[in-house]
Amino acid sequence: MPPRTKSNKKSLGGGEGDGSTDSSKSKCSGFPGCIRLVPPSSVAISVHAKPGSKLSAITDVSEEAVGVQIDAPARDGEANAALIEFISSVLGVKKRQVSLGSGSKSREKIVLVEDSSLQSVYDALKKACN
Repeated sequence: MPPRTKSNKKSLGGGEGDGSTDSSKSKCSGFPGCIRLVPPSSVAISVHAKPGSKLSAITDVSEEAVGVQIDAPARDGEANAALIEFISSVLGVKKRQVSLGSGSKSREKIVLVEDSSLQSVYDALKKACN
């Protein structure tokens, strides 16, 4: 009996696993994994910040994170304030609608945008990236 149980577990794990289900969900939604809906009407954006650049810009939009160059140094919260101001200008929303969810002392951050849709955020980020 034990070999049969092991083969059953193998066949269950070898088929359609959790990883393939997650990737098919992201492909069905049409949005990268770095942009998520936070109910009821907010959007969370995973950001890889690059402070100390010459100018602020969106460098790339990938599954993991949105790459953002910031034209402020990473000290005393200057880069975080500049990031919030830059993201709000790119998305065309008020500064008070954009906040830092986590990562205030890290390059990997979560930026929250209130009263926005996934589609409008994604479109604005892709437009700024080009």
